[in-house]
Amino acid sequence: MSRSKIRVEGKEVSEAIAKGLKELGLRRDQVEVTVIESAKKGFLGIGSRPAVVELRPKRWSTADLDAQIYMDVPKRKSNRRGGRNGRSLARTNRRSRRSDSAGEVREKTPKANEPQLLPCDAIRNAVIPENLKAPMQEAKEYLEQVLTHMGVKVENLNVWWDEKQQRILLTFDCDHPAIVIGKEGKTLEAIQYLCTLALSRHFDKPISVITDTQNYWRKAEDKIDAEIEKGISLIKNGHSVFRFRPMSAQLRRYIHRAVEGNEFVTTASEGEGKWRKVTFRPTEKAVAALQANQAPADFVPGVIGEDITPAPETSAVVETQVTVTEQVETAAQTVSVTKTVTVEQTAPVQETAPSVETPVGPLFDQDTASK
Repeated sequence: MSRSKIRVEGKEVSEAIAKGLKELGLRRDQVEVTVIESAKKGFLGIGSRPAVVELRPKRWSTADLDAQIYMDVPKRKSNRRGGRNGRSLARTNRRSRRSDSAGEVREKTPKANEPQLLPCDAIRNAVIPENLKAPMQEAKEYLEQVLTHMGVKVENLNVWWDEKQQRILLTFDCDHPAIVIGKEGKTLEAIQYLCTLALSRHFDKPISVITDTQNYWRKAEDKIDAEIEKGISLIKNGHSVFRFRPMSAQLRRYIHRAVEGNEFVTTASEGEGKWRKVTFRPTEKAVAALQANQAPADFVPGVIGEDITPAPETSAVVETQVTVTEQVETAAQTVSVTKTVTVEQTAPVQETAPSVETPVGPLFDQDTASK
């Protein structure tokens, strides 16, 4: 019979906790630890005190199980202080417990289950390869057995072949989706990992399986599709890299498959562990197209940033009327005669150099993180 609470001493807090876990026969995640007193070394061993901790096994309430593991349940902030806010909260709680006109106590209705939607037309109309018909049928039976052993009633269990992602898709409805999905989809990931492992070992080849209920993965992938479009658009506009948020291996694989063969971006994963993420970088074709779009029509490669040489001067013939006075000698006297003469002159003309915008240089390096 396990004890409800024990108090253990040790030289350090970690040593005291280890002793308590050994005495209770439990793991660290199965107990609640309260440090009663920290260790004190004293002076030359005088006045030293051991660390004292209290260990209590965690208690789980089956009535509140869905609220504990369901990812959409918000956490209620507790108001520990009294005063006006505390009194208003107490009044609100009393009102919620009051019976209505029919004499029945009003209770908060649980969140209604959302029916699983059918996949897109491309998946519904996909041609199933002959070598995958047996694995798909076995995956369906295996998943049904796993959920049955979990005490979950399964309905509308369907199996599909996702050709683009190269995976088997299992969609279903159930009576306890909160238990099946788990916090942040961890339970659903574990279930589909078991299906993937069982099929891959049985058929001696890697087979990817994804299980979805309540449209959990469908919603997550729709958000990722929007981020993919944003990343491709930024790469086209000159960004050298686009980084997604850290995500699981399944969602990283989805991004790699979604942009496979894209002519503008290439994908790569960077980081380690839970911080691993997918990055977009431009292809050589995308860089060449961007530089071509930024250069003017008469741009000659190799002269980026050079000054434009003005056009040479040219000449034009201009007619000018000039009044000339001549003296004409006659036999009797000298007479001044005035006449107008047309003279042709050559005048230099400066042509205006065409306005040419300086081409944009190399692409700037800017890291863009996905929200």
